[in-house]
Order: sequence, then structure tokens, then C-alpha cells
Amino acid sequence: MKDKVDKEYLRKVTPISEEYGFERGAPIDRYYIEEFLKKNKSDIKGTVLEIMDREYTVRFGGRRVRNSDVLDVDINNKKATIYADLRDRRALPEEKYDCVILTQTLHFIDDYNSVISNVYGVLKKNGVLLCTVPSVSRIDSYFGEEGDFWRFTKASARYIFQKAFAKDKLHIDAYGNVLADICFLKGLSAEEITKKELDYYDKYFPLLICVRAVK
Repeated sequence: MKDKVDKEYLRKVTPISEEYGFERGAPIDRYYIEEFLKKNKSDIKGTVLEIMDREYTVRFGGRRVRNSDVLDVDINNKKATIYADLRDRRALPEEKYDCVILTQTLHFIDDYNSVISNVYGVLKKNGVLLCTVPSVSRIDSYFGEEGDFWRFTKASARYIFQKAFAKDKLHIDAYGNVLADICFLKGLSAEEITKKELDYYDKYFPLLICVRAVK
């Protein structure tokens, strides 16, 4: 990290950015999300469901994707093709998708167990869920104190996902280290620290937990 950033910013008690560093570049958690999806891009194929928009479906699925849906509870989202609450099984299709991309969503939902069970239900046999959840993150400014519920570890992710998916069908990764955690909380972007620093993994300081689950 540059000395200027270290000296001028890291000792301040307020963040540099209130928006995860978006205005400075790519947020650090997004760097890890995209590394995870890139690693598992071959799973993004056939009929795919993504939340809020189809950015990752298009970027990482490409021509392997035949059809895709976008789900949102917000009826004002014009990108959505399905308006539904992920907690409501009756509002969701049955065994339709080869892949579900669920990034940075579960921590905003009180009943995450229902969501995981319902996502299992919308997957075809051998379908794949690619899910990311935060281990370290600020309270979201949009959802606020009353709408940002959870943070996860590898152990808690394994525990909750095994309620729906078989143990041998789960693979859980973690990304991050203490420097990445601090920089993310302060609002620095991924471009402001080196790739070597980003790619170092410390099991005691995960920033992001990533789950690949197969039905």
C-alpha cells in the first residue's frame, strides 16, 4: 500500500468512502466475488437465475447460458423477470435452473434458512448454487441497522448450507486477510492495494465466504 494512503487515511476514525470504495474503483469484496465466479464459471450455463440483474450471468456464463431470469422483490426493478420474495417458496419455480448466482444477499434476509431451502428447490438435479456472503463488512447504508442481519464464517456457512445440501456436495472457500479487511472497512478500492496483497489468504481474517453447492 502506498505510504500516502497509510499515513493519511488508516488512522482516521471515519471511512474514506461511505460506498465501499465504488467511487474510487472496484470494492475489495467485489474483487473476491469475481475471482470466485471466474473460478467456477463453467457452472454458469443452461438456465440461470441471478438476483437484481444479470451482470454476472452475462460476464461469466456467456454463450453457455441459454436462458436467464433475474429475481427481485422490488417491483420497480425493470431488469427483473420474476418479482418474488426468496423466503416464499410458493412464488418460486420448481426445479427450473441449472445455476443460481446469489451474491451478497443472504445477510439482508432474516430467514436465510428458508432462502437456502427454496434455492435448493428451484435448482434442477445436479444444478449449482454459487453464493457469496460477507464475513467482514460495514453495516449497509441502504438497508441500515434494521435490515443488515448477518455475518458468516466458513463454519457457520457449512452448518447452514448442510441443512439443505448434502455435505459432500458443498465446497466452501474464504478470501481475504487483515489488510484487505481494514482497507475494505475504510472504503479503499481494490486498485489501491496490490494483487499480491489481495490474493494472500489468512484463515483467521476472512473477508468473504463463498459457497458452491450442488443439488
